[in-house]
Amino acid sequence: MVVLSRWPAPGRCKRRLAHAIHPVAAATIQSRLLIHLLSLIQPLVKEGLVHLHLAVTGAGPKAWRRWLGGLGYASSGTSLNRQGGGSLGCRMARQVRWGLARHYRGVVLLGSDCLGLETGDLRQALQLLSLGEKPLVLGPAQDGGYWLMGQRCFDACLFSGLPWGTHRVGSLTTTRACASGFQVHTLCTRSDVDRVQDLRPWLAALNHV
Repeated sequence: MVVLSRWPAPGRCKRRLAHAIHPVAAATIQSRLLIHLLSLIQPLVKEGLVHLHLAVTGAGPKAWRRWLGGLGYASSGTSLNRQGGGSLGCRMARQVRWGLARHYRGVVLLGSDCLGLETGDLRQALQLLSLGEKPLVLGPAQDGGYWLMGQRCFDACLFSGLPWGTHRVGSLTTTRACASGFQVHTLCTRSDVDRVQDLRPWLAALNHV
């Protein structure tokens, strides 16, 4: 299970959100979202269902390992490397190839900015990934992208020439996957946190606690 994340520090993450609220507040949100995601994956690691791998940017591996160690994730079930350069598609494709080259049964890609995510969502993704000969699991986001992609075989068409950051990414990915013979399985729709309005459901829920 691969988590793609930026270093949770002011000026290095959540730039669109930082313009509206403040770079420090945006970095705090990034940090909390990432910690939340790691806490959801950890039970799966302990059960031996997944290997947790972080593909990182914004800081060097040593800084990331210190940060993860402080949270208790410096274990044999966790690894880390740089995302590398290129478009989002290039960086995602690099991680899929990395995982498949190590003979994992499949690779699940996750962003670190999804609200409302639960461990049950990840378990469902793993179950769906076991179906069929060429499965593709997508977790659609409300903005038209996706918060999760899981696959057992690599196909460059899923990562190249897509309008990253637009509302068309999810639908185009599905169209291309079907044309390439993937059996596409869809999870529930979740909300990514990129703008102030994305925080409103979360803040509303807090106000009712």
